[in-house]
Amino acid sequence: MSTSSTLRRGRAGLVAAVAVLALASGCGVAGSSVLSTAPASSGSHGIEQADEVMPAAPLSRSAWLHAVATGLADGPDGMSAEAWLARRMQQAAPGERLAVVLGVDDVMVQTHFAGPGVLVEPTVQFVETAERLGYTGFYVTGRSGAAGLAGVRGTLAAAGLLGGGVCGRPPGLADRQAGKVLCRRQIVEAGYTLAMSVAASEVSFDGAYPAEVDVPLPDFAEPS
Repeated sequence: MSTSSTLRRGRAGLVAAVAVLALASGCGVAGSSVLSTAPASSGSHGIEQADEVMPAAPLSRSAWLHAVATGLADGPDGMSAEAWLARRMQQAAPGERLAVVLGVDDVMVQTHFAGPGVLVEPTVQFVETAERLGYTGFYVTGRSGAAGLAGVRGTLAAAGLLGGGVCGRPPGLADRQAGKVLCRRQIVEAGYTLAMSVAASEVSFDGAYPAEVDVPLPDFAEPS
């Protein structure tokens, strides 16, 4: 695990405790966390995601897609994210089940530019490579059922990218970080090793049950 990844784990104990309490709320992997079929908002301004309004994108669409591709190319240990996954798979223990955890908004779907019904091409290619290498992809999002969780799951499913499933924020849980920790906990308890986390939000890397390495992508949820 990189030093930068380790430094981001400051609130792990507290968030883990919150996640344990949230378990009764029923957030689940592989689609059982879809609480509503309400459509997600689209457009480049005022995106509602997980009960909050996200700012307009600071980049053009072409510049953003280039930044996404660059983020995947400049992966951990001085290699691309795909190359790191290939090396990690070669080092896998017998019977070890390796997983890649990915965000949804501005990671798998173009929330800020074309809406949650349009996929992000560089990340789709990355997920397809990860699956060919033998990884299972899981999608962890701060979206709740009321914030279009069913819609983004449908987008991934229609493209054949659902992987191990989608896990969103359960009802009654306002803390996005706690919800994501809860999702990661469920993946680990299902028997997977979290090899890599790819996300566009710092909160996706924080807390308990971290991946071995983090790959950050452009984050529109925080001011630059």
